[in-house]
Amino acid sequence: MTAIALLGSGEFEPWARPVDTWCAEHATASSDRVLVVPTASAPEGDETFKRWGKMGVAHYKAIGLAPEVLDLRERADASKKEIVDAVQGARHIFFSGGNPGYLAETLSGTPFWEAVVAGVTSGETALGGCSAGAAFLGTTAPYVAGDSLDHWTDGTKLLPRAYVMVHFDMLNTYVPGLRDMLLDMRPENTIAVGIDENTALYGDGEHWQVQGSGSAWIGDGELSPYPDGATLDLRLL
Repeated sequence: MTAIALLGSGEFEPWARPVDTWCAEHATASSDRVLVVPTASAPEGDETFKRWGKMGVAHYKAIGLAPEVLDLRERADASKKEIVDAVQGARHIFFSGGNPGYLAETLSGTPFWEAVVAGVTSGETALGGCSAGAAFLGTTAPYVAGDSLDHWTDGTKLLPRAYVMVHFDMLNTYVPGLRDMLLDMRPENTIAVGIDENTALYGDGEHWQVQGSGSAWIGDGELSPYPDGATLDLRLL
């Protein structure tokens, strides 16, 4: 069974523990290893990268797993044997927040990403991502520079029908009208997947549930909200 979790924000916080526990329970790997991957924060510097890694390690230890931080900061790292080999047998891999476009451009088409996709689609490894770590799994990903959008890049398309928007309930506080602007940019033949802060949409790629303080907003036209506890059938994988 494939196990995927998309978080709008709030990775490594107590509210997300049941989601990460669900992911670990629905992977078939025999180990309890978790790879914490803060790659999306690498452009912000070493201190930020290490801070996310430290938070991830503490979070997964608290739920009885065996986490390690993967020192993957640039595209060349994604071809290193020790980093690619780390994927084998991992129960869960989690991508934390930062720059979605940078994350997509760093990982797409690399031996590391190919290993991740193989582990996830076989059911051996669960996959989680928050903010940038969720957005880069869909069709497109914004490459941000400071507080501005620099350009759009292709997402990894692990979820080839999904146009993933994170921090969905807060977008208009960043830039007035940003939510509608992003919705207007939705590529044709995709499903809009908006995920509020401190909220997760998780499932097997076709059957999903929602947990958190906000909602998941889904649709190919007008969006429908799915609050905490809701379930839905939606083929994204």
